[in-house]
Amino acid sequence: MTRVLGPADLESAILGGLLLSAGGSGVAASPRHRRLGEEALARGKVRLTPLDKFDESDWLAVATAVGAPGANKARTRPQDSIDAALALQSASGCKLSGVMAAHVPGMYAWTIAAGLDIPLADAATNGRAHPTEPMGAMGQISDPQASIWQAGVAGEAEPPLSVVTRGHPARTSHILRAASAQNGGLLNSVRGPFEARFVRAKGAPGSISFALALGEAMRAARGSARVAAAAKHLGGEVMIEGEVSENSVAYADGFETGTLTVSADARSVRLGVYNEFMTAEENGKRIASFPDLLASLDPASGDPVAVSALPVGTRVAIVSAPRSRIPLGAGVFDPAVYPQAEAAMKMELARFALTENR
Repeated sequence: MTRVLGPADLESAILGGLLLSAGGSGVAASPRHRRLGEEALARGKVRLTPLDKFDESDWLAVATAVGAPGANKARTRPQDSIDAALALQSASGCKLSGVMAAHVPGMYAWTIAAGLDIPLADAATNGRAHPTEPMGAMGQISDPQASIWQAGVAGEAEPPLSVVTRGHPARTSHILRAASAQNGGLLNSVRGPFEARFVRAKGAPGSISFALALGEAMRAARGSARVAAAAKHLGGEVMIEGEVSENSVAYADGFETGTLTVSADARSVRLGVYNEFMTAEENGKRIASFPDLLASLDPASGDPVAVSALPVGTRVAIVSAPRSRIPLGAGVFDPAVYPQAEAAMKMELARFALTENR
């Protein structure tokens, strides 16, 4: 059933989406997401539409933004997302029947849906954050014949910048990232287009309604009760609530990488970070591993908190949920996407992601 989203849905989308960012973002990012969402709602209707309402051959674009390592002088505007979608549509010759998010909260997709008056598909490449674009490629990285279009726009650059490229997603993503660097670190972008049948098979259907329901459950609770509410809704648990006793996470080569340890009484849980929480170990044993969800919340307010806001001495609650409870696309089960993260973290990831049934 199609659902027209409103201001209350925006708040739920932000809260649920930030928790599903798995430590990559937190409540401090809420104003930016809220501005984008409010602008989209003012621009037109955002109609959340289940994938089964699309014809098999309907074309969908993935809305996202592309960042460049170490750059922080970006100049973009909401209209850039719409212009990127129009550029992709023109270049590919495929009329878009809908737009989907790369991952939640997915405000760029809201902007395109409202601006072009097309449905917001209830899907994402993954229903949780993923640290690299290949992990959201819906399994295409291992396919040597895969070919997509990518378009990026920065309308406020002097002069305005736009780029359209076509090829294997592993190559086009590098081109978009290089263009992003020319704009100070960010491009509003889209990729695809993908037939609805492909997204049903390789994407993560239901991701937007999943994040909305999580946000609604959290909004219904207050303060510290939000932590338990989130864990219950996810079918997970509060893994540990305690104090950050070690945080070696540092920014390098476009990623925040390192470890963070949370201690409580005689327990300590060591969390591996690659932009998001990727692993959890206790007494030397892996107890959770990407794409399982590991999320950080302020135990007093119940708000999601980013890894970057967790210096030593900060109290934090870590909620975990098994991958079976999260909408996931084929990208996180593609063995080709793990070597980069494993090399950076100096940890095994693929063995746990591809062989363990959690």
